[in-house]
Amino acid sequence: MSFKYTASVIVPVYNVSEYLEMCVDSLVNQTIDKEKMEIILINDGSTDNSLEICKKYEEKYPFVKVFSKENEGLSATRNYGIKRAQGKYLFFIDSDDYFSEDTVEGVTDFFETVYDEVDLVTYFEQPYTKEAHLPSHFRFKFYMKTSGVYDLNNYPYILQMRINVCVKNLGEDNYLFDTTPGFRQEDQEYNNRVLMPKMKIGYCDRGCYFYNKGNESSIVATKFNAINLFETSMDYLERLMSYFDETEIPQYFQSVLFHDLKWKLEHDILLPFHYDEEEFEFAMSRIRGVLDRIDNDTIINYPGISEESMLYWLSQKETANLIPYVKNRKIMVLSDGGVIYKSTKLDFVINKVQVLDNGNLLFRCYINTPIYNFLKEEPELFVLENGKNEVRLDTYLSKYGYLELKERIMDFYAFEYEVDASKVSSFRFYAKVNGFELVSRYGFTKKSVFNNATKLYKAAFGNTVVELRNSEFFVESITDEERDELEIAHSYGYCEKESDTELRVKAIEYRKGRKIWLYNDLYTVKKDNAYYQFINDFDKDDGVVRYYVYSRDYDEIKDLFTEAQKKRLVQRGSDAHKLLFLASSLILTSYYGRSPISPFEDENDEGPFYEIEHFKVIYLQHGVLHASLYVQNSSENGRADKIVISSEFEKNNYINNYHYREDMLVPTAMARYDHIDRTQKPKGRILFAPSWRNYLSPNINPSKWKTDITTMKNSSYFKNICAFLENEELAKKLEESGIILELKLHPIIADDVESIFNFKTKNIIKAERTVNVSDYDMFITDFSSFLFDYACLGRPMMYFVPDYTEFTAGLGHYRSLDLPFEEGFGKFTTKSAEAAKIVIDTIESGFETQEPYKTRMAEFFYPLDGCADRLYKYIKETMNL
Repeated sequence: MSFKYTASVIVPVYNVSEYLEMCVDSLVNQTIDKEKMEIILINDGSTDNSLEICKKYEEKYPFVKVFSKENEGLSATRNYGIKRAQGKYLFFIDSDDYFSEDTVEGVTDFFETVYDEVDLVTYFEQPYTKEAHLPSHFRFKFYMKTSGVYDLNNYPYILQMRINVCVKNLGEDNYLFDTTPGFRQEDQEYNNRVLMPKMKIGYCDRGCYFYNKGNESSIVATKFNAINLFETSMDYLERLMSYFDETEIPQYFQSVLFHDLKWKLEHDILLPFHYDEEEFEFAMSRIRGVLDRIDNDTIINYPGISEESMLYWLSQKETANLIPYVKNRKIMVLSDGGVIYKSTKLDFVINKVQVLDNGNLLFRCYINTPIYNFLKEEPELFVLENGKNEVRLDTYLSKYGYLELKERIMDFYAFEYEVDASKVSSFRFYAKVNGFELVSRYGFTKKSVFNNATKLYKAAFGNTVVELRNSEFFVESITDEERDELEIAHSYGYCEKESDTELRVKAIEYRKGRKIWLYNDLYTVKKDNAYYQFINDFDKDDGVVRYYVYSRDYDEIKDLFTEAQKKRLVQRGSDAHKLLFLASSLILTSYYGRSPISPFEDENDEGPFYEIEHFKVIYLQHGVLHASLYVQNSSENGRADKIVISSEFEKNNYINNYHYREDMLVPTAMARYDHIDRTQKPKGRILFAPSWRNYLSPNINPSKWKTDITTMKNSSYFKNICAFLENEELAKKLEESGIILELKLHPIIADDVESIFNFKTKNIIKAERTVNVSDYDMFITDFSSFLFDYACLGRPMMYFVPDYTEFTAGLGHYRSLDLPFEEGFGKFTTKSAEAAKIVIDTIESGFETQEPYKTRMAEFFYPLDGCADRLYKYIKETMNL
């Protein structure tokens, strides 16, 4: 077969004007003789100026060829290029990525030397974002940076999943990409078919494919999820297995199968939670069917797999035969007679140490071992006090068993232990299995202060110092002066950066003789509970110096404060904030977690200061917690010493589902309830306030989100909201009755998407950014906690979830509610027409609140008067601050 060129580079182009020139520049600057190369740019129906950019290159370079067609998708567009390619070798590149200059020449030169041995040659791929290069895939460790031919039977974990490949041009016999609608594994499927006949792959150590992961915006979240992936992915995995129906699957393709399941689970896109119970069980049987074609050794030896992940996947195999075994104080897991897990020690991880109101210390810990998944019994954990008093510890399932996933894969157990230094001078933790005590060792999170790396095993918590010596903790009471001396000594002994030492010492000196309280809201809300509490507390004559931490532009918030209060405003992240943060005794925050309250950008920056942080944290809440957020809100995870609650429901929820102690819950209700006028009459208005969606508005930094307009417009969230707002019967009823319906978008998305909502009647308008809920006759939302601000008025409400399938699939922060829709304060619907009908019926009823919703609202809350004052009194009387 004769060819006009040595190489054809096929480039699908669709709405990539931001990156396209970078990509094509890298191709026209290749070192290969340009008479030996063609660049095929295929415009796949772009609606931006991508085609104009392509034509500019075609006019300038004779080896650049531009084609344009209707939008068909990536695979069909690549196939379009393959059918027109005239080069001996075919390269593929996505138009937001780029090549190093020697890629085409280096790879084709190498391919010439191994042409008869392989059908595919790969080369190095470097993922990157605007900020940095990212770690490369583990497959490249097997190539040892050396060009050559690798037998896949000997290198089963090379796993060529991406398109950094060069293949032979076989003319009419060319392999084409799978164009099945919704199929998202086209690179993997294509490579597998090319590699299967010879089971060999070539690797060239020249050239590099630069993979732009920074352009994986919300499109990944909206397309790469179980809703869109599960059926096509499982169909493909089952089709791949069918090629080997009569024989054992080669280990390379076993690892392909396992890799696919593993990374999908780790990205929470494997399990189809949106299915009903019967469909879900059938889906799980399909997953188990794939696992049973994978040898245990393929899973056990998978590169970089953790013991927890390995044991989880083996436990899902019906043929794994996992057996726990305890002998001579060793714990093991056996499979087919072989030992696949063994440990002689149990790791007790000290997660954090809190100082309670009574001065005692509360150790929050968990057992970091997978063995209890197989013993089928809860652990026997003990603490030995003063060398003689053995106390059994109560346990509960730890959030760390989720391994940063939304699905629990390990039964790790958590416990807490309260230490009274006046009665306990020493203690140690240990576990028993079958009556035998196992050897214990300790691990520490950064929040715990202790540190194995730096050998920091002595720290003060309040007026108690704790020291770890020979696997036992020793405790004693100390004065403030002794605590300061210890922490100053550690500042010079353990800090790597001189600037950290200086700030620690400065903060220790600054806190002496001062009582500092900080109040924190998040930039997305102009006024929240911390603001209202700050205003309430500011003039209290109690010796406390109060500061409000602002994260919005100063000009946006300055009019909310008096001249005296303005002098106590501090900008989040500033040097002043860092000093006050480290010197404070109390932080009141409307948002949980580290980043909303910390002035440090990440945990590594704050790490050197955990030891000197002696403040208490009161979580004021941004809204009543009613969504299932165990991993984020577990008592193990948050920084809260106290949580303000507004209802008995929250009390039970935090105790039973999130494992908070009752004395950590403050039943004073949120401060902003003081500012909701429950006597005001409504003004003939309906408020529609849907929440935001993180799958449509991903984080671009810890406190900033960005919405892609095209993705938003294509979402069921947007389409069904528009269908509701454009309902003709609803518009007619609003106009007849003179009722105004206002759309209030969440602050996270409002700036980005407000302009794309168009209303066809003057009776539907955009709400102001700040609204008074007392103005409204009816409230509509999906699952926003804003609903509780309205529920206290006792007026009619409706839950309308426009993307219920996506919600149940877990595309957002959560996939279920602790307070189910069926037990809420209004009718629930997922259909736009039904939502319109409910609103029409409510208007016709004169906005009468129906039962059982009326009673539920009336009985839900604690007293809602003087909330901020009650919290202040609680702090002074109970917390002694």
